[in-house]
Amino acid sequence: MKKKTYLFSTFLMLFFVQFIVAQSVTITGTVTDDFGETIPGVTVQIKNTSKGAVTDFSGNYTLEANVKTGNNILVFRSIGFSTKEMSFTYESQTEITIDAVLGADILGLDEVVITGVGALTAKKQIGNVISSVSGLEIAESASLDVTGALSGKLAGIQVSQNSGDPAAGISVRLRSASTVNGSSDPLYIIDGVIVNNNSTNVLNVTSIVQNRLSDISPQDIDRIEVIKGAAAAAIYGSRASNGVVQIFTKKGKSGEPVITLSTSVNSNSLRKKRDFNEVPLDWASSDITDLTTVPVTRYDYQDMVFQNSMGTDNYVSVSGGNEKTNYFTSFSYLNNEGIMKSTDYERIGGRIRINQEINDWASASIGTYFSTSNSNDMPNGGYGAGVLSTILFTDNKIDPNKDADGNYPNMTFYPNIFEYIDTFDFKQKNNRIISDLQINLKPVDGLNINYTLGYDNAESTGTTYVPIGTNTVTLGRASTSTISTKQINSDLNASFITDVSDLFESTTTAGFSWQADNTDVRAISATGLALGVKTTNGAATISTNESRSERSFWGGFVQQTFGFDNKLFVTGAIRLDGSSVFGADEKNQLYPKASMSYLLSEEDFWKNSLGSTVNNFKVRAAWGQAGNLTAIGPFDRLSNYAATSIDGSSGLIAPTQLGNPDLKPERQTELEFGVDVSLFKNRLGIELTYYSQDIEDLLLARTLSPSTGAGSRIENIGTMKNKGFEALVTATPVQKSDFTWSVTGTFSTNKNEVNNIEGEQFAIGNFGFSVAKNGQPLGVFYQGYYARNDDGSLLLTAAGIPQREKGSTDANGNPIAERDASGQPSGANLSKVIGDPNPDFIASLINEFTYKNFSFRMQFDAVQGVDVLSWDTRMNYRFGGGAETGKELTGELVRGTGAAKFGIAESYIEDGSYIKLRELSVAYSLKNPLKGVNNVKFTLTGRNLLSFDNYSGYDPEVNMDAQSNGSRGGIMGLTPIPRVIKLGLTATF
Repeated sequence: MKKKTYLFSTFLMLFFVQFIVAQSVTITGTVTDDFGETIPGVTVQIKNTSKGAVTDFSGNYTLEANVKTGNNILVFRSIGFSTKEMSFTYESQTEITIDAVLGADILGLDEVVITGVGALTAKKQIGNVISSVSGLEIAESASLDVTGALSGKLAGIQVSQNSGDPAAGISVRLRSASTVNGSSDPLYIIDGVIVNNNSTNVLNVTSIVQNRLSDISPQDIDRIEVIKGAAAAAIYGSRASNGVVQIFTKKGKSGEPVITLSTSVNSNSLRKKRDFNEVPLDWASSDITDLTTVPVTRYDYQDMVFQNSMGTDNYVSVSGGNEKTNYFTSFSYLNNEGIMKSTDYERIGGRIRINQEINDWASASIGTYFSTSNSNDMPNGGYGAGVLSTILFTDNKIDPNKDADGNYPNMTFYPNIFEYIDTFDFKQKNNRIISDLQINLKPVDGLNINYTLGYDNAESTGTTYVPIGTNTVTLGRASTSTISTKQINSDLNASFITDVSDLFESTTTAGFSWQADNTDVRAISATGLALGVKTTNGAATISTNESRSERSFWGGFVQQTFGFDNKLFVTGAIRLDGSSVFGADEKNQLYPKASMSYLLSEEDFWKNSLGSTVNNFKVRAAWGQAGNLTAIGPFDRLSNYAATSIDGSSGLIAPTQLGNPDLKPERQTELEFGVDVSLFKNRLGIELTYYSQDIEDLLLARTLSPSTGAGSRIENIGTMKNKGFEALVTATPVQKSDFTWSVTGTFSTNKNEVNNIEGEQFAIGNFGFSVAKNGQPLGVFYQGYYARNDDGSLLLTAAGIPQREKGSTDANGNPIAERDASGQPSGANLSKVIGDPNPDFIASLINEFTYKNFSFRMQFDAVQGVDVLSWDTRMNYRFGGGAETGKELTGELVRGTGAAKFGIAESYIEDGSYIKLRELSVAYSLKNPLKGVNNVKFTLTGRNLLSFDNYSGYDPEVNMDAQSNGSRGGIMGLTPIPRVIKLGLTATF
């Protein structure tokens, strides 16, 4: 008892001594760069404490804190600049002035990133690639979607907008596909909350599928960190097997309240029209041997359905605080019209975050974000009816305007284009709340404990109305569909940093995560509507559907990093992951990780020989494993019987797919090597990475014997490989006090191959034309092709018309062309791989110039060596409205050529390569233009202004199957991505 009393008394004495030696002091100063220009937004922090401040627009900071008597260290950090530590001695002063000059850090090696929830690490210590994008780059991209703004900013990331609908989904891939039936989307985390970015199809129209990151305002983003590769999943869990996109929103800063106002107006327009039949003639007879023509009037339907449209984006934020408490709150309103008539998108959002320092070793943060959005949509593209589909299937000699009696003329088997625009009613409404609670504890020096509780609730509702009397639904149709998804994540992480000796530093990190989500789908559809009724009430036939799914994930990890002399870092980690979707014996899996980072440029021999030219040289390597948890649904391991009614009694029908309790996660193993180099006084930075991924145990359906009573069963049978190279080059050719020119270029390539698929291949989309085939990249196009002569020219019929190749196949399934006595194709129709939607490489080039208060930015994005399957081209061959028919009418082509090409898939495989002028902007800033106004910035930005491509349609970037993993490159009746010109004003008070 006496011993306990003594220890307690000693603890009180030490605490009291610490209290009396820690005195309050005000530290002020100015932070500048090498040219004497002040740097705003620099984080200034007393080392090993939570005390800090941020420089204002003039580069000044004020930090009030209790500091210990004696030696202390002040740390200055800012993206794009090397971290600087400055020692100061505190005795009894009440004020201290410390100015700092920061040098350029072109590769961001000193940048502190978050490698796990709450784990802070300098990039120079990490063996795998972590890339950062600032919130300013996101906000000024003129993209309405956060993920769309990432296009071209990073190496190894392919961002595609899947249609030009105002709220169209964005597809993001880091490196390549890693599964066949699952999702290859990265894991998205916002302020520690694992968020839902599902592609919600509540209208049953694939081309206007939204993904849920469209709920987030780009103006709220502080920065985005992207981690590629399986090595990241050892920390984040197997849901991160496709990489991680971490989004950090803006936070409050100590000081007087800061108000930011931003408003913009944008103009949207059709960038390019498709060629159509403008020949004022038509065939007099349906007999293709009769070349007699008659005069007709041709109509440009594109001018009738597209429009120049407007939009506005408005944002206000207020932030501030004191030494203990800071806050940030914002409100945004966006309204954007589509270039397709009768379409628009409206989004309202608000956010608040409060950070509270409880004491010297504990702090807490709470935040919430809400948004609600509404869109008026128009059915287009994909596998069903739509405005553009009607145009594709129509001979444009028909005047679509209403007749004298107010009736819409019949154009084709789909409704009239004006009937869609005037009478159809397709709407989506989305409500979203993302909230988090975070607690950070630093009970002793070097120990950091972080707990995050995250909650994401998203609800999407789609309503449709098709009036009575249309071609597709004579009796009319109404429907309502709702998808509600709730997600919770609870993460506890701790890290301990200690100096083993003067040269060795140890960082131990451990954590546990639990995640759960549940999704409810409710739908009601009705046909046979009462006259004038747009809802399902009172309809003649009503059908309902409901489904529910629940999943949970759990995992824990331990990671150990040893650092030697601040230049060599070695990391090892192991993670246990579990998922409720797999069988009892396979729920839990172990995934290891190892990485190394070596800064050769810190060695004395390097500094004495190459240091003046090659300022930094880092060698890195990483190896890791992860499991994909998205390839099967929550209950796919079970034999799920279907309910039915039999003679008025309830019954069950046996499933066509048997369950399999032995399923285990797909396992991905990745090896990554790279170097990071900066040269010429940090004027040139080079980041090079090579990676190799091996994915095994792919979850695929295997055909079963009829004696089993079922058709198939999911099994772990397939494999996949990815090999790729990524390069990032950034340079500052000119850097002076009043003029700067910086250049950033990215290049990445990936080779994908699928193997061990039962039955050689199976269809995965694009009407079965896209397949997963052994020895080929995922999603290649496999279909009919031209018959050709030995010299490669087309083998034509006697009438001069192209034809499909025929023949037989050998024992390995390879096609063998055959000819009859007259030299014409004979036998069965043949198919082969005719195209690949996976690009040979993607690249970007960004040039930025600043001159005094002016800045200029130009970004080109390139996707090369990619094929698209243009169903638009196919339809224009046959239905009269395409330019091909016009050429037949004028005699440039043999009549019947288009109809023949319609049946040969190779004829509508097109080169989908493009180089786009993605962003072009100019800005002018004024500091302190008026009393009380800190900064005013005017911006003029263009997005998707030009596209250099050989594609015959609107845009080769769009994709009919939206966010589908394997089925890509199909284009049919999709609204093209518009050209956007945006004028904006931002003011800070």
